[in-house]
Formats: sequence, structure tokens, C-alpha cells
Amino acid sequence: MRLNRKYRLLIVFTISFMATAAVVAQNITQHDPDKQLREAAREATQYWEKELSLTAKQANLMEKKIIEFAIKKNKLIQSKMREEAKTKRLRRLQELEYKDMRDILTGPQYERYLSLSKERIRKQNRRH
Repeated sequence: MRLNRKYRLLIVFTISFMATAAVVAQNITQHDPDKQLREAAREATQYWEKELSLTAKQANLMEKKIIEFAIKKNKLIQSKMREEAKTKRLRRLQELEYKDMRDILTGPQYERYLSLSKERIRKQNRRH
């Protein structure tokens, strides 16, 4: 069975996200989670704002989505669910996040967003 490129990328992203999210989740639970989550979302939004030349409205919407999905992913990661089920749900959440970002960004911005996301995943995987 051959996996298409997007599915393979999604699997790689999910695995790398889970490793990163576990560390972030631990830090978030030890401190003020709301404040740290908003700071991380703000930093991520600033990165995307610079890289994608976002409008103020797009940046605001993107920051809200980043926070929304970070909360969902964090709750899922900390749940007592089996790892296999967590992975499947994280994949689905990532698909939904990409879909929502597509609604916020223009076509060229979305393509650049995907490209940079893939690049960040590759760099992150090299570190682990």
C-alpha cells in the first residue's frame, strides 16, 4: 500500500508535533497555561505575519485559530486515550487546522504556509 505524499507529510508532522507538544504541554501545565499559550500563539502569528505578509485581520484570525487548535491538541495529548487513537485524532485536528488556515489565507499565502510548515517539520525532525 503506497501512501500519497500529503498523507506521509501529515504522519511526519503529527509525530514531530506530538514530541514537541509533550514538552510544551508539560511546561504549560507547570505555569500559567493561558498566558503561555497566548504568548506562543502571538510568537507563531508574528512569524507567519512576517513570512506571509498577513493583513491585520488575517493575523488576528490566525492567532485565534492557533490558540483554538493548541488547546484542543493539548487536551488530547494529556488525555488517557491510547496512543494510536491520539495519533489518529491529532492527524484529524491537523487536517482541520490546515483547512481553517486555507479559509484565512489567499491561495499563494496558503501554498507558502504549507511549504514553510513542511520545512519546519523537516528541521524539527533532524533535531530529534
